[in-house]
Amino acid sequence: MWKHAVLHLGELFIPNEHAHEAHIIKTAQRLEELNSWVSQGLDPWECFQISAWYFPFVEELAQGYCVYFKHHIHDINEIYNRLMPHIQDHESLELRNNYLFFRRC
Repeated sequence: MWKHAVLHLGELFIPNEHAHEAHIIKTAQRLEELNSWVSQGLDPWECFQISAWYFPFVEELAQGYCVYFKHHIHDINEIYNRLMPHIQDHESLELRNNYLFFRRC
């Protein structure tokens, strides 16, 4: 899933700092874990759909630990309600317009 972090609106953005790359990798691992709570029994492509992740020109997306996403099949309100019990103390999950916004730090 981490490869989706560096693509934003069809453009490729490679992190220049090792810390950003590490944030992306850790966030990808956590998204995979969260995805397993809502995509059990589904086909592999029926999972989270990343909308925006690492984008160095937007402050909240410039570090690699925040991500906007949806699910290919499920409604975002349903996903939000199913994921909230699994969000850890150092994480947050918000409904923002038509997207879910996850912050790992």
